[in-house]
Amino acid sequence: MPDEVTGSTARVLIIYDTRYGSTKTIAEWIAEGAASRGHADVAVQNVAEADPRGFDLIVIGSPIYEEHPLPSVMNFLAANRDRLSDKDVALFVVCVDYGTVSKEELVHRYLADLQTRAAGRVRAIEVFGGYLDVDKLSDTDRKLIEDFAKLMGAPITQVNKLDRQSARKFGAQVAHFLEPA
Repeated sequence: MPDEVTGSTARVLIIYDTRYGSTKTIAEWIAEGAASRGHADVAVQNVAEADPRGFDLIVIGSPIYEEHPLPSVMNFLAANRDRLSDKDVALFVVCVDYGTVSKEELVHRYLADLQTRAAGRVRAIEVFGGYLDVDKLSDTDRKLIEDFAKLMGAPITQVNKLDRQSARKFGAQVAHFLEPA
């Protein structure tokens, strides 16, 4: 959407961190959905290189490990509190327990910390299913998963709950916030 003062197009920044790639994939699909609205420039950046200055809407996502968003994402929110205070913000998490627990519970469990730290106007939140490739886990993560599986009395299995259509829909939804009234 052209800005009436500068004539520039609205800009969306999608920030993520990932350990095995699921959250990056979801971030890229959200970008596709946001770009499909046709009125915004969309960028996707890892949290380590992200700078929210110059963007109108900031979408921030994290995978869930050990029941929490990654510390890098939490630290980004804390470090950029002032820069985000006048921005529209959307938040998302990616987790493999999507579908086994109600969405409301997942939002409460995983997005509350992010919402508290996001100083901007949180316009949308979402939970997405993730992907777990047991063969690609680090030794530490494999041990955690094995211990959890033993506790639950369930075998460790590959999990693929990635949903491109849902991610694109969320991207289009958040980009809609930038459309002229």
